[in-house]
Amino acid sequence: MKSTIPVLIGFLIFCSTSAGASSTEEIGLLKNISGDVVIQRQETKISGQKGLTLMKTDRLTTKDESYAGIIFNDGTTFTVGPNTEFDINNFKFEPDKKSYDFSVYIKRGSIVYNSGKIGKLSPESVNITTPRATVSIRGTRFIINVE
Repeated sequence: MKSTIPVLIGFLIFCSTSAGASSTEEIGLLKNISGDVVIQRQETKISGQKGLTLMKTDRLTTKDESYAGIIFNDGTTFTVGPNTEFDINNFKFEPDKKSYDFSVYIKRGSIVYNSGKIGKLSPESVNITTPRATVSIRGTRFIINVE
């Protein structure tokens, strides 16, 4: 009985760290920025810097006269305009399992979307939502402006 307790504790620690890892998975990076860009990661606000890694569930906000260039792991790019706020809801790119998901919510502002591999291999897996509409992609490049 005594020997099973450490094994059980180890298993519980492994399960809790594995579950937490899914929400902090690296999904892309800030390729370039200009001005004031902030990433909110759970309760922490991080000043945007070139090369900063983005995680699942991050919120990105640009201020007046600020821009950001983002590249996701599948090659999708976002050019983010001033006064923009959006949430990364989900990102999954596992081509060997044919498992894809790209979901963002744009609360306000403007974004130029340029499709990566997820949009080409599984366009139905890309969901871009705004306060008034949901965008389904059928092309590879478009602009979204939310006021």
